[in-house]
Amino acid sequence: MIPIDHPDRQAVTAELHARPVDLIEAECRVRRLVFVTSPRQEDNEALLGRFAEFCAANNLEVLPRGERQTSFTAGERAVTWEFHTEFVTITWRAPLGDRENWPANIGIEVLADARLIGAMRIDVIAEREIPERFIGQFNLSSLCVATVEDGIAQVATDFVADAAGFTRLEFAAGGLQPLRRSVLVRRLLEVDTYRNMALLALPLARRTAPDLGAAEQDLTALIGTLAAASTTETIQEALDRLHELSIRSGQLSEQLGYRFAASKAYGEILRARLLSLREGPTPYGSSIGRYLNNRVEPALGTCLALEKRLSTLTDKIERAIELLNVRIGLDLQIQNRAVLNTIASTAQSQFRLQATVEGLSVIAISYYALGILSYLLAGPLETVHFDKPLAISIAAPFIILLVWYLVRRVRTMHLGTPR
Repeated sequence: MIPIDHPDRQAVTAELHARPVDLIEAECRVRRLVFVTSPRQEDNEALLGRFAEFCAANNLEVLPRGERQTSFTAGERAVTWEFHTEFVTITWRAPLGDRENWPANIGIEVLADARLIGAMRIDVIAEREIPERFIGQFNLSSLCVATVEDGIAQVATDFVADAAGFTRLEFAAGGLQPLRRSVLVRRLLEVDTYRNMALLALPLARRTAPDLGAAEQDLTALIGTLAAASTTETIQEALDRLHELSIRSGQLSEQLGYRFAASKAYGEILRARLLSLREGPTPYGSSIGRYLNNRVEPALGTCLALEKRLSTLTDKIERAIELLNVRIGLDLQIQNRAVLNTIASTAQSQFRLQATVEGLSVIAISYYALGILSYLLAGPLETVHFDKPLAISIAAPFIILLVWYLVRRVRTMHLGTPR
């Protein structure tokens, strides 16, 4: 029996080979551009369409659907395109003497709608250590020189963009085999790529911080007035203001949520890439890992603190709304109880009035009934020589009881009250 493959088996296996390492020469110049793309699916589809048109126009193999990396040759340059979730990288290598920062034949124009976030240049040299003449070309205040691969190679940079906007790294890889040299170059490119992407949340956090601070102050002032809110109108006004704050909080969460989550993920990848360099100290400057950690970690900490403040603000707003809703519910219960008490009191008054009217009705009807009876019995009683007043006195209790019974019977039939 041949087992049935999981529908995602091929995708899982292909992921292991999605971004193959390009073998590089012992001496070369590697450049990379990082472009942030649109989050809209249709824009990304349009980007892939333009890239396919570029490939077709230059007799290149079109990127198969689902693939995320492709390489081709453009003159003396070996070019690699990589498509990520929210950014695209163009990496190319050329001889060390190549001075063209923006080649016209590698497809940069395809990304006209994207925004450049990172540009770096790695000069791979055959020496085992960074020459002194190169170290003097870097900015001393941010100089980073470290050994990598447990001391077999060296890297130097200052993370300062040159006149063309490229961050320069010197990589002395003379002691490395071609595969390890290529892997280390890729790791260095990824360090700078994910450093840029991780820090992308910091400007947004700084722009959003005043709005968050204003919302926090408004909430603090509003909570201070809740104790004095005693009427339905003031409570409803406070509830409306809380709902407004809740909307503002939701808008801030919408602006920051994805960016902060992405930066957190990029920060984790950056830490992993720095660890994979296996850096060691040199007499010059700092290591890349220590320098970046001292800058990137506080930035990510700022974003994390802002995220926690926003979460706390949201929780406070929700608790305040719940308290006000409970307060409104209690007020409604009190009002309903007062209304029920009023209704009960009115019903009791009506019942007493009804009983009074019923008693008066019994007396009145009995009086008229006895009067009629006295006229009816006047003749017969005189004939039999029976005392008329005595006969009326004897009949009066029975007449009253009969009238009372009939009145109760009528009320039972028409009002449904118990007898």
